[in-house]
Amino acid sequence: MKSRILLSLVSIMAIGVLSCNKEKVDPNEGELITTVRVKLTEKLMGGSGAVSVFEFKDLDGEGGVAPSKFDEISLQKGKVYDCVLEILNESVTPADNITAEIIAESNDHQLYYSSTNNLVAFSNFNQDGKGFPLGTSSIWTASSTAGTGILNITLKHKPGIKTANDNISVGDTDISLDFKVKVL
Repeated sequence: MKSRILLSLVSIMAIGVLSCNKEKVDPNEGELITTVRVKLTEKLMGGSGAVSVFEFKDLDGEGGVAPSKFDEISLQKGKVYDCVLEILNESVTPADNITAEIIAESNDHQLYYSSTNNLVAFSNFNQDGKGFPLGTSSIWTASSTAGTGILNITLKHKPGIKTANDNISVGDTDISLDFKVKVL
């Protein structure tokens, strides 16, 4: 009789514990990205030249109110630029530096760059801990021909699936922006 009562109590406790499981939270759940700054520094023989900053800003995130700022990127034909991205969540105070999180979790992230009309070539991406491209910094070379088009920057989240030559289709898109670009 005591063993039946004890077995019943153990069963009830087990059911109670199993039914109280909380929903699992993904530690790599996407952050809100409200601001992307593209800082371009012209490379000169023996030093650096002019610095230009181009920005996308949408404080309420995707959907809702249209972005409050979406600059056109302007480059000089044939010039080479060091590019550094700053990615932020400015919907909170102080702003969250998402770039720092991307770098800290570099093995699970990758930035992709492309431009229409071959207006910009992209190279020398910084790397993650495995030597794979990360892309928070890179080198941009403007076309030797003037023109206009679109320059896309896409951040992909690739937890545990990133390889050396991943296609942009691999992983989840954290943000994808189409900047207007002009080469003068």
